[in-house]
Amino acid sequence: MSLFSKPKVVFWPKDKFLGIYVDKKEDNHFTIDINLWQENSDKDLEPLVSYLQKNKISNCSVLLPDDVILTKSFIYDSKIDQIDKKEVIGLAESFVSFKIDPESINYTLIQETNKTIIQSTIFDMTKMAILKKNLEKLSLEVNNFTPVSAAISKVLSRIYSNQFFLIYPLNDNEYTLLLSKDNIIYLTNNFKGPALDIQKTINYSNLYFSTPANKVYFPESKDLEIITTAEIEKTSYNESQIAQNLNKSANLPLPVLGEFSVIINNPKDINSSGVKKMNNKKNILPIIAVLVFTAALVSFIVYFVSNKDSEDTDKTTQDITPTVMVEETPTATPTVAAAEIEKDIKIQVLNATDINGQAATIKSKLVSLGFKNVTVGNASANATANSVQSKTKETSAYFKSILGDYFSGEYTSDLKSTSNYDAIFTIGTDLGGSSKTATATPTKKVTVTPTVTE
Repeated sequence: MSLFSKPKVVFWPKDKFLGIYVDKKEDNHFTIDINLWQENSDKDLEPLVSYLQKNKISNCSVLLPDDVILTKSFIYDSKIDQIDKKEVIGLAESFVSFKIDPESINYTLIQETNKTIIQSTIFDMTKMAILKKNLEKLSLEVNNFTPVSAAISKVLSRIYSNQFFLIYPLNDNEYTLLLSKDNIIYLTNNFKGPALDIQKTINYSNLYFSTPANKVYFPESKDLEIITTAEIEKTSYNESQIAQNLNKSANLPLPVLGEFSVIINNPKDINSSGVKKMNNKKNILPIIAVLVFTAALVSFIVYFVSNKDSEDTDKTTQDITPTVMVEETPTATPTVAAAEIEKDIKIQVLNATDINGQAATIKSKLVSLGFKNVTVGNASANATANSVQSKTKETSAYFKSILGDYFSGEYTSDLKSTSNYDAIFTIGTDLGGSSKTATATPTKKVTVTPTVTE
């Protein structure tokens, strides 16, 4: 028996309505004013039940928005063949607005030459439970639940063989940015438009691949300003044109095309007629904006470009460097000696700036102090000051005494007891400008390999 009855049917539940798509040329799109993300009574569902019975629809696939099922990838700088689910949850929890149930997260390990990519999908179980309850009342057989980003990737990965970014509109002012290669989603981020600053996400992508992603697709129908400082090809796409070249109805959106399991016989035809490069005028707008920005920003860009060649091994997806050379620096001698603490505690270092490699710098300092269980990654939001949160006053006092001059900021003991870590360092300033002079004993040059990135 086929997974779908003929013709195939896709449900796309939105906040205020349900979109129903049928794989045929005419009468293929219906909208019903019902929100399947909230509990509905049998009476509320009557119009939808009537429609399904009239059209003899008994099964379907369901598209899920990328705020209900998120895709995040993390990096281990060595090959591993297993990892505790609790650790994956610890890496992912700062990226979601809901509590992660152990049953709501799935992950796979992708081994590469000298690293392992931990690719995770995280479900909002509360929303999913409500959706499934409504679908059960409809007596519908659901063949599969597919994230919008994954469905889009099915189409575009056949058009473009290398890694790429794609911007897809969720509504009039909100967009999903996805990173994909070979029909694998590496990450998704949501932005509010029409000015989309995607540079930080581009920085994140560098660690996943041997060469950076240098193409971003954006919807031709939207007037967007894509803000980047990197050299990246901006190419518009036309959903209607792509659908027609796939011998599908022009009103079918990309995610639905992906669920209809399209077969692309001639990708070149689709690429030439369904997508096109952004004109040169629009390409240079972000560059002009950067050039006329403040002198401080210009100085930062000059610094970044001049150091780019020496940082080839320092490009990260989540502000982590695969290998970081730490030059000989003095280790400050504290004025008041604090009591030693256990060196096997779990520490997380989060970079909350747009400056690459800072988390690895702090990790190297902690490693030089004897701490070995140090995880590094990127904070979910930017910060303007440094901070260290610990579970105990003793731990907080120790770090402030040892690192206070090197890593100036707020040291507290308010870290929740339920945290997977005993201490969390958050970097909010440019460490290159930090004061590092004091009565000190020089340390030897070391090579540090970060453990994890997010």
